[in-house]
Amino acid sequence: MNALATILFGPDRGINVLGLDWNHLIVLDACRCDIFERVYRKFFPLATGFKCIISPASSTMEFVRKNLDGNIEKKLKDVVFVNSNPMIDHVLGARLKKLFYKYIPVWRKYWDSEIGTVRPEDTYYVALKTYVRNPGKRMFIWFLQPHYPYVDKRFNHINALGREFMNRALYYDTSSNNLLALIKIAKNLLRKGYLCAGIPDKICEYAHQTPSEIIKAYIVNLLSVLYYVRKLVEILPGKIVVTSDHGESFGEPLNKLVSLPVYGHPSRIKISSLIQVPYLEVKNSIQYQEAIRKALKLLLTRLKDTNTFYKTGRSNVSVRQ
Repeated sequence: MNALATILFGPDRGINVLGLDWNHLIVLDACRCDIFERVYRKFFPLATGFKCIISPASSTMEFVRKNLDGNIEKKLKDVVFVNSNPMIDHVLGARLKKLFYKYIPVWRKYWDSEIGTVRPEDTYYVALKTYVRNPGKRMFIWFLQPHYPYVDKRFNHINALGREFMNRALYYDTSSNNLLALIKIAKNLLRKGYLCAGIPDKICEYAHQTPSEIIKAYIVNLLSVLYYVRKLVEILPGKIVVTSDHGESFGEPLNKLVSLPVYGHPSRIKISSLIQVPYLEVKNSIQYQEAIRKALKLLLTRLKDTNTFYKTGRSNVSVRQ
């Protein structure tokens, strides 16, 4: 069975980024390396430490289970985890508070049920506040973007196709829904001829029919979160690593033997669109006291700090297909 899985899906491999050398780690949920490579220089024009790496997972739950094992625990005792993804809580539960120096579930307070996500600016401000309150600690910050839904108002018509999908993540039961999820995936596979998981069925169907529009929405989502990642990188001192838990598939074939289109991010599917993720290393020489001063200033002026992504509902960065 394992040999068959290797033939169909590829070998089980990948880098555990949690065990690498960093002062601050920023994860962008469901971020493809090839698309990140196309746009990151708009925000980090001087950065030279970019490469694609292989993630051990093609979904968040798989990433958490493979990376947060017992061997890594001793390396996380000085790390504060700022997390916007409720799925991680459902997988690890109370163990999160034991793994890290401190655990901050951003989604509990800042989940926007109208769109079904934690907006990137909320994760950013919680990260700033947490940094100020935990001097000298390393930070692990998890943004939900560029994962669906799409925060730019231009794509509300797409979000409406699966509005409740992400909201259900707040109550996901990892122990009882696996079989139902597999049955649902199998039905889609037989009825529609493609593999879909990790995003709403109707979004997969939309992507199957209109891939260019979904890719555009995804890119704008990535631009919106990179705006705030850059702001964090300008403040956090030391070595900052920006990466992802897994990628996103827009109809790429399952493998050379089976040309079945794949959408979203099904678990245990080892194709390049799903397991090739970005690794961007940025070093900030800012002194600790200056970093705290800048963070406090931004927090105090939050109400005045508006952003054209959300004030106008449009990105100020052009997108090319």
